[in-house]
Amino acid sequence: MHADDQSASEGRTMTALWQEAICKRPDSYLDWEYRTRKSTGEIWCPVLIQLVPNGDDYLPALGKLESAVDEGRQPEDKVSAGTLTIRMSDDERAVLARRIRSGSPIDSIEAQFFIYRLEPFIYDNGDYRKYDFYETIFAGPPVVGLSFNDRNEVAQPLTFPHPIVTNKTVAIGIVDDGIAFAHDRFRSSRHGSRIAAIWLQETERRRDRDNGVLFGQRLDGQSINDLLAAHDRDDDIYREIGATDFAANQYNALASQVTHGTHVLDLAAGGEHKDQPIFAVQLPSAATIDTSGVTMGSYVLQGVRMIMAWADQFGIDQKAPVPLVINFSYGLSAGPKDGTLLLERTLLALVHHRSKHVAPTRLVVPAGNNYRARLTASMTLASAEAQSLDWVVLPDDKTANFLEIWIDGGSAAPKHCSVEIKLTPPGGFPPVKIRPKANRVSELASEGRPIAGIYYLVTGTGPGTRERILLAINPTVRNDDARDLAPSGRWGISIMNRSRQTLAVHFYVQRDDTPFGYPRRGRQSRLDHPQAYARDTQTGDYRQHAADCPIVYRDTLSSIATSSADGPDHVVVVGAAEATDGYPPADYTSSGPTKLRAGPDCAAIGDEGDAHWGVVAAGTFSGSTALMRGTSVAAPQVVRQLAEQLAASSVTAPQGSPVATADRARLGEVIVPAPQVSPVRRRYPV
Repeated sequence: MHADDQSASEGRTMTALWQEAICKRPDSYLDWEYRTRKSTGEIWCPVLIQLVPNGDDYLPALGKLESAVDEGRQPEDKVSAGTLTIRMSDDERAVLARRIRSGSPIDSIEAQFFIYRLEPFIYDNGDYRKYDFYETIFAGPPVVGLSFNDRNEVAQPLTFPHPIVTNKTVAIGIVDDGIAFAHDRFRSSRHGSRIAAIWLQETERRRDRDNGVLFGQRLDGQSINDLLAAHDRDDDIYREIGATDFAANQYNALASQVTHGTHVLDLAAGGEHKDQPIFAVQLPSAATIDTSGVTMGSYVLQGVRMIMAWADQFGIDQKAPVPLVINFSYGLSAGPKDGTLLLERTLLALVHHRSKHVAPTRLVVPAGNNYRARLTASMTLASAEAQSLDWVVLPDDKTANFLEIWIDGGSAAPKHCSVEIKLTPPGGFPPVKIRPKANRVSELASEGRPIAGIYYLVTGTGPGTRERILLAINPTVRNDDARDLAPSGRWGISIMNRSRQTLAVHFYVQRDDTPFGYPRRGRQSRLDHPQAYARDTQTGDYRQHAADCPIVYRDTLSSIATSSADGPDHVVVVGAAEATDGYPPADYTSSGPTKLRAGPDCAAIGDEGDAHWGVVAAGTFSGSTALMRGTSVAAPQVVRQLAEQLAASSVTAPQGSPVATADRARLGEVIVPAPQVSPVRRRYPV
C-alpha cells in the first residue's frame, strides 16, 4: 500500500462513527439504496398498488385510476401542465378498461395494478404516501438509465386473432434473462415462431415500435415471423431490433454463445409443439445483475402479470381459456422463509387467482444452489446467552452485501429488540453494540457518508410475531461515484439474548454473486465459524460442520420457494439430482426444511454425473448446444411435464421415480425423468 493510500485509510477509520438516523423508506433495502445512491435527474419507480373500494365497490377507484393514467397525473399532484407523474403500460391499461366496461364485481387481486410514479409522489415521512383511491403495496427502486417509450394516447394492447387453440393448447410462460426468441427450437416452421409475445425489458433507450410497453420493446408473433422471413441468421435479427447494440446497452446477452433464458426455455418448451404458444419476458440486465433481488422483484412481478394478461387475452380472442405453466429460474438466499416474502406471496396469489377464475395455472421455481455456500446459520439462545460468528465480505466486490437475522420466540408485542447485537468491522473501524430500533437505522458513517447500516423490523402479530435485523454493507471496491467503500474482511457478529424467553435465531446471507455470462460485479459473502471445518469421513475433505457449529446445510431453500406445499395450485419447487446410480442429490441443491415445507416438491436431472456436469440444451444461436447445471435447469424439465399433463387433462403433479426418505429434504418426493430434448442441429437450415 502506498503511503498516501495508507494515510487516507487511517483517516477514514479515525473519523468513522456510528450514528442513528430516521428511515426515509418503509423497506430497509430501499432505504439503504436511497442513502447510498448518487441521485441525478428525474427518478421514476415501479409501484404495485391496491385500489381502495367504496364499501365493496371498486368501480369508483377504477375510474379514478383510468382518469389519472389518461391525464398522466393525479389531481393532487402539484405539477405544471404537461408534466407526467404516472405511467402505465398499454396491456395493463387494457385490463383496467376491460374491468371497468364489464361492470362485474372484482376482487382484491383484480384491483391490483402496476404503475410508474415519480419518486417524490410515492413516499411521505418514511412511509408510502396516502391516496384516497389506492394504497401502495410496494415500490421498487429507481433504475439507472431507465428511459420510457413515448406515450400512446389510446392504449394499444396485444391481441391474438389467429385461431390456433385446441383442447390440448397449454401456454408456456418464462421470465428469464437472454431469451433467444429467433432460435429454431421455438418455431413451428421456418418462418413461424411459437413465441406469441415477448417483452424485452431493456431500460437503456427508447426503441419500442408501437410504444405499447413503457420501456424496452414488445414483439408479437407476427413481428417475429416478419423478422424470420427477412433474415437467415439469428444474430442479424437481434442486431436489427437493437438487442445486441454495444453502443447503447449495458450488457448484450444475445451476443453470447450461451444464455440462461434460451437454455431454460428449450428444456421447458423447445421442439415442435404447435399447440403450445410461448409468452416470454426477458429481464433487463440491470435487474439480472442485482442478484439481491432489490431491483429484480418489481420486474419479475411486472413480467408475470404481463404473461398472465397476454394468456388471458389469448383465451378471450380464441374464446377458450388457456392453461398456463410459468417458469422462473431464479432464486434468493435471504428472507423470512415462511411464505411471507412479498415477491413470493404475490406470485402465489396471482397463480391461485388465475387457476380459480380463468384456467389451471402453475408456477415452477428452483430450490436453489446454496447447500454448501455457507449462507445459513442457526442458533438457540437461552436468556442472557450470547453466541458469535463471522461474516466474511470479500474484496473487489462492486455490489452491496446484506445479511438478514430472523428471531423467533420473543414477545408477541416486543417494545424493544429481543437481542443485543455487536458488530465489529474489520480494518480498525469502530464496533457497535446496540438493541436496534424500528424505523431507525444505525449507520457507520465515514467522513459523513454511510458505509454500513443496521435495521430492525417486527412482522406478524401474536404467536406469529417475528423480528428481523438487517445488516447492510457497501461495496468494497469502486464501481461508480455513488457509494463510499466499506472494508472487506471478517465482520464479527455477536448476538446476546436480552429477553426472558429462549430464542431461535436464523442468519441468511443475501445472494450477491455474478449471474451466468455477466462481467463480474458481485462476490458472494459467506458466514464462518471455528467449528465449520470438520473432516467429512466420506469424501475426506473439510466441508463438514461440527455439532456445535451454527452454520447449517438445512433451511437453505431459495427464499421464494418456501410457501406451503399444500393445495393443488401451490408453487412447484424443484431440486436437482445426479443421473448416476440411485439419483443422489446434486452437490449444490438446497435443502429444507423451512417453516412451511419439508423440502422441494420434486427433482429433475441437474448433472449427468460427477465427471459430466450439466444438462445439454440449446445455445444462443440456432443449431448450437450448451451445458448448464443447477436447479435452474431442473425446474424447466418439470414445466414440460406439467404442460403435457394439462394438455392430456390428467393430474397436474410431478410424476417420476420415488426418492429415498433420507434425500427428500433436498429432492422432494419424486425425480422427474429427463425430457427427450436433442437440439443437435438446425431444424430449418439456411
